[in-house]
Amino acid sequence: MAQPRLKKNLQAAARTLGVSDKGTMANIRRNIALGYAGGTDKGRRTPPKTKPQHESKIATIKMKKRLQATVQQQNRDLAIVAWMVRSHIDYTSSFHVSFKSGNVELDELVNRFFRWHGRPKNFDVAERLGREESFRLYEMEKVVSGDAGLIKLDGLKLQGLESDLIAPGILPDKASKATRKRHEKINAQGLIVEPNGKRIAFSVCNRGEKQNKLEFEMLQDAENVIFDGYWSRLTSQFRGVSPLTTAINMVQDIHEGFEYNLVKSKMQALFGIAITRNPGGDDGMGGAGGGLVDTVEDTTVTSPGSGSEFDLQMDAINVLDMNPGEGVDTIESKTPTSEFVEGSYMFIQIALLALDFPITFFDSRRSSFSGGIADLNKYEKAAIWKQDKNRYVRKDYSDWALDGLWNDAEFKDWGLQKAARAAKLDLIQIQELLEWIPSGSPWMDKLKQIKGDDIAIELRVDNAQDAARRRGADAFKNIDKQLQVEKHEQDERKRLGLPERVLGDPLKYDSDLTNTTDEDDKPSED
Repeated sequence: MAQPRLKKNLQAAARTLGVSDKGTMANIRRNIALGYAGGTDKGRRTPPKTKPQHESKIATIKMKKRLQATVQQQNRDLAIVAWMVRSHIDYTSSFHVSFKSGNVELDELVNRFFRWHGRPKNFDVAERLGREESFRLYEMEKVVSGDAGLIKLDGLKLQGLESDLIAPGILPDKASKATRKRHEKINAQGLIVEPNGKRIAFSVCNRGEKQNKLEFEMLQDAENVIFDGYWSRLTSQFRGVSPLTTAINMVQDIHEGFEYNLVKSKMQALFGIAITRNPGGDDGMGGAGGGLVDTVEDTTVTSPGSGSEFDLQMDAINVLDMNPGEGVDTIESKTPTSEFVEGSYMFIQIALLALDFPITFFDSRRSSFSGGIADLNKYEKAAIWKQDKNRYVRKDYSDWALDGLWNDAEFKDWGLQKAARAAKLDLIQIQELLEWIPSGSPWMDKLKQIKGDDIAIELRVDNAQDAARRRGADAFKNIDKQLQVEKHEQDERKRLGLPERVLGDPLKYDSDLTNTTDEDDKPSED
């Protein structure tokens, strides 16, 4: 009797897990052990996908356009999305150039060139955007639309390429036979690719005269386009997908919840006060009572059946002479409720996860100083790969710019080759020496953080160069600038006949001033 009962129990467990209950007891046990809850359809939620597909089959052109339009509108209209995007860009797309070869003349030339090339008239073909603003908008297009491009043009100019303009488009009537033949090779994602997925060319479109359809304009070789996007698959993906797609519905629900609560609060405010009285008049017995009072221009409100008159003045102190049994109560709005506020915080926290933000970035009152530092460290760890993506994009740009500075006759007067020969370096070595340094994170408590860096450097678990880079600074430039300041001070003292000041070791801070276990480290009661 025990065996049949045990088999029935195993079969019931198998059906609960959504796996086969057929076969021997050993087979049923194996099915139960190997069953994945996320891979079985139990009819209690949206069924799982039954077949892996190429991302282009899932994120079709039609769906991608709808996603792009929705996220772009949220970025325009919803403050929380706009803040998320700006904050993301601040960390992942803020860099400054650093070139150090050991040769003063070459270092000055390269750094001077990139300062010059960063101006709008030298960088942007439309002479509208400088380098830093261009790369910010480039990253914004990536995070909002999934991917973006920059087209390399003659004269070391760049032109932005928005995501939706990379598409097959409609051929113009006057297109040549060769253009039509090559256009046939463009896939639905707007690319010509090799069998292994390597990009050969981009189909670049314009929005047409009526701005209602994409018209094919040209093919750009992949080597002439600085292209990047956000990928969710290792190989089965041609185009990027915005990380904000995971938060679209959540953000929309948060926004609508805010709107509905504001409407509710306004509606309750319109009623202002409630006037009560005896339903039957002076004797307090019987009668119809409950008469309605309409809003009128005259501020005098009469209580029918009681003989009372309420003269309410909006710009004066109101004293109401009421009969027994009458009263005036204010209608208070308890919107938003504390439950709604707490729930909204939770939903906002989930939405922020789309870009790896902790909730303390949104509301710093919810954390202590040390908690804020811990959240920042976790975010930097989670976002470093996004920063690296933008570093690679910048490196592509600087390699191309240095190649033009080296080879183009238009830029021969800069004398890069001559300076490189003096430093015994070739073009590739110069390209490798140029670095893009992230601008780093802002100070949360400068004194405490500097003290922590100082101790770490002294214990040899950190160094001054990396500590400076974390704040977007260059230790070597800091030394050069400080020496210039000190030399200027000594020269001025000498000129004015003042005694020379001995420049000693860096100041050591009193331990009481850098105590990190003070009141600021306690969690906020808010």
